[in-house]
Amino acid sequence: MKVVFYGKEIKKDWFLPEKEGVSFQILGNDRKLPPETDLLVTVGGDGTFLEALEIVGDSGIPIAGVNFGRMGFLTGCGPDFIGHLFDSVQNKKFSTTNHTVLSIEGETKKEQIYPYAINEICIQRFSSAMIEMDVKMNGKHLSTYRGDGVIVATPTGSTAYSLSVGGPVVFPESGVLIISPIAPHNLNVRPLVIPDNAVLEIKVRSRSPNAHLHLDNRSVVVDLPYGFVVKKAHFSITSLSFTGNDFITTLREKLMMGFDKRNGDQENE
Repeated sequence: MKVVFYGKEIKKDWFLPEKEGVSFQILGNDRKLPPETDLLVTVGGDGTFLEALEIVGDSGIPIAGVNFGRMGFLTGCGPDFIGHLFDSVQNKKFSTTNHTVLSIEGETKKEQIYPYAINEICIQRFSSAMIEMDVKMNGKHLSTYRGDGVIVATPTGSTAYSLSVGGPVVFPESGVLIISPIAPHNLNVRPLVIPDNAVLEIKVRSRSPNAHLHLDNRSVVVDLPYGFVVKKAHFSITSLSFTGNDFITTLREKLMMGFDKRNGDQENE
């Protein structure tokens, strides 16, 4: 098994060259995976995991995240588990999650930004002027959003930016996408859950000449008016998680779901 590490928190004593059947390597500055890589281990927080999308692309190589950040929602284990990680992988003591990937088409300035995202694609105002976003779903007009912006999130991204603006929590392999408006200037606008085979056409205009386009933790400034298409990509990303790091446990421990001080800070049974 060939394992490649990526991140800023890597420690040399993690590498176990004497471990039978496993070889270790740090990803080079060119960020290209060596041939026959079996596993990419990201070391950092959720941002480091998101950066791995551009590294693995559609190769099908799974990702195991080791959390050295604050939330670590996307990572499969903590730093104290690193000594057991490779035994667990070799003995197949892990679970896998397939993460939907979003793609963007249009004037995306591909030379400036990687056109795929694991969490969300977001268009957001650049200045104090609000923006207007006409959204079509499968060619049919869905809504015109006026406000700070709009987020198109995957189930993985449902616990990220979308959650903070009032979007629902969605289980990772639910087969849906979420449209979440940001500070909408309409009282009757709510987040929407739509099938993940939907094609969204979004046209943006504003009194401001620019807007921010975000794909996960990457962003670019676009000129307005601006139009683009968001849809499910032709590939997904596979992550590995280990004992005690399933989605429900993560919701309860990291987002405190179900905890209530009226019960003495104990979980509801």
